[in-house]
Amino acid sequence: MEFAILADAFSKMESTTKRLELTQYLVELFEKTPQDVISRIVYLLQGKLRPDFEGIELGVAERLAIRAIAKSAGSDSAEKKIEEEYRKSGDLGHAASKILEQKEQTTFMMQDITVERVYENLLTIAKLEGSKTQDRKMKYISGLLNDANPNEAKFILKILLGTLRLGVAENTVMDALAIAFTGNKENRKALEHAYNVSSDLG
Repeated sequence: MEFAILADAFSKMESTTKRLELTQYLVELFEKTPQDVISRIVYLLQGKLRPDFEGIELGVAERLAIRAIAKSAGSDSAEKKIEEEYRKSGDLGHAASKILEQKEQTTFMMQDITVERVYENLLTIAKLEGSKTQDRKMKYISGLLNDANPNEAKFILKILLGTLRLGVAENTVMDALAIAFTGNKENRKALEHAYNVSSDLG
């Protein structure tokens, strides 16, 4: 599934605080999502990769993210520009999107950015340990940013840094899943029961 579809949905959700609108955007997203990708989407919506009880955290520092954005932008002066844009907006994801719009080099060997690829790369980053961990994280992050459009890059960074704020409550996600897959919000009771048993919305 193209990550652009998810990034566009995130953009819409960021633009509203109304629960009905959020639910509708989620329903539209879930209706476009293959069943084998649903769990990844549900985790990413919450800004996480796995349920809380597994203790998997991305742990990416802002400084590392800035270096990765600069590398992807292909400019020696990019770090300074990113920091200036970040100071203005207070949002590193937004700053990345602005800088990458002005990207000086185009990568001709681009690979598709899919939800599956982003999720698996983020999970790999979260699990990296040992020597040269920061360099290896940088390689994965800049690899994603090289192939991402500015809007995709914005949300990849927000997930990485734990700054994704969509205002989507667990109940809203369950409502949207019930509507998307059964046509009726009332059928969320089965989802609620499963969630209460497992503590795992994905």
